[in-house]
Amino acid sequence: MRAAPWVRGLLALAALRLLFAAFVPVTPEEAYHWNFGQHLDWSYYDHPGMIAWSIRLGCAIFGDTALGIRFFPVLFATGTAALLARLARRLYGEPAAAWAVLLISVNPIAFLAGGSGFPDSPLLFFWALAMMCVAEALETGGPRSWIVAGVALGCMGLSKYTGVFFGVAVLLHLVTSARDRRWLLTPWPYVASVLALALLWPVFHWNAAHELASFKFQAGRVGETRPPSAFGAFLFLGEQWAGMIPFTLPLAVVALPRAWRSKQPAERFLFWCFVPMVAFFFAVSSFRFVHLMWPMPAFLSLTVLMAGAAVKAEGRVAQIYSKGRAWLAGVTAGAYVLGAIHLAFFLPWFSPVQGMYGWEKVAAKARELRAGMPEGTFYLGLGRKYTCPSQLAFRIPAPFDVHGKNLVGEMGSQYDYWADLPKLAGRDAVVVLEEGDRSKSSVEQIKSAFASVEPAGDLIMPVGRHPILEVKPLRFRFFVGRGYKEKK
Repeated sequence: MRAAPWVRGLLALAALRLLFAAFVPVTPEEAYHWNFGQHLDWSYYDHPGMIAWSIRLGCAIFGDTALGIRFFPVLFATGTAALLARLARRLYGEPAAAWAVLLISVNPIAFLAGGSGFPDSPLLFFWALAMMCVAEALETGGPRSWIVAGVALGCMGLSKYTGVFFGVAVLLHLVTSARDRRWLLTPWPYVASVLALALLWPVFHWNAAHELASFKFQAGRVGETRPPSAFGAFLFLGEQWAGMIPFTLPLAVVALPRAWRSKQPAERFLFWCFVPMVAFFFAVSSFRFVHLMWPMPAFLSLTVLMAGAAVKAEGRVAQIYSKGRAWLAGVTAGAYVLGAIHLAFFLPWFSPVQGMYGWEKVAAKARELRAGMPEGTFYLGLGRKYTCPSQLAFRIPAPFDVHGKNLVGEMGSQYDYWADLPKLAGRDAVVVLEEGDRSKSSVEQIKSAFASVEPAGDLIMPVGRHPILEVKPLRFRFFVGRGYKEKK
């Protein structure tokens, strides 16, 4: 029996993701999260533990490789597309399932983050699962769907804190829906909520043991403000368009108002799964930076709504997309192949993606320096954020012997919790300083952290060319630090 078109598309997409996963170099964020998996814990400073546990399991199967890091994220991404297809088929029929798979595939950021070692990958999967289960519960009245939705919501919270917006979406729908408001008088939404909170025990436990560090960090990010500016809000909208729906904005403009006017409660529910999260970050963007990926889960419901609009083909825009599906798929596939080649080898005349190239040579030189030093010598990676220590830890590999900028008095994020400073006192280190425009680390910091410091050479790494702007090569400076002095 021949598989349905959407199933064939889903399998082709999974194969493409696995190919990318095996050959595209590991990003700094993925190396950082790989290090999470080496230091297994209930939760972490930056994020809850789902991505760390997934990477650790993937590396247990495929080794400490790019494929090991990305294997379970690829499974999550494939599951996300399958769940959207199932929901679209339930609401709009079999043709809508194929559209849902295609539309989530042409979302560039969802394609990138969904199959990479980012916490967004499990977040998207569990958001799609919860969305499908709540939609089924509202239609069939089955308590089992509410229970599964509660488990999925808890797993969202174990993936990324922004999962809380799904709970807000469900509440707004129940309050505003004449048909579904009755569910507020039943125990099942509350049972689902209790289940979700119970599953969040690891996050609460870690924060209770670390002075609420992760909660304070995330709350502080929202609190980092600047003078209100309309430019920030317009920039947010532009980034969301370019990153999420660059090829399908007209279809989205048709689908969203259609859902708002719809008399179908399921479409209204999908509308509420989109609006609160995007509206919140749009408001916040006027007075602080908003990361492109933060509102990404909201676009899953928009994907299903766009699939419905394309199938119904009501209006000129929907008809154009209905007839141009093959072109949409072909252009997107070509763009992704070129993007993957650029990420793996950086094509001439395209802006390079820094933080991914040259780390094998950097790690090899660090290992060479370490070979001639006393037992107990550690590595210290300095530079942009957590890039240098994470890539060093992954490439050497030495997850328990590489430390970050907290050793020189700066905040090191999760590295703050992996270093036992009193035990490092008096020991020697191989220090790698990644220089660049966004690096605040300096030679002076290194000198202040050790009794003596000796230069040990440089590495200059080209990172591609740009047709207009000058792209400076990355410079890595190596030092041998003698007698670490613990920073108080």
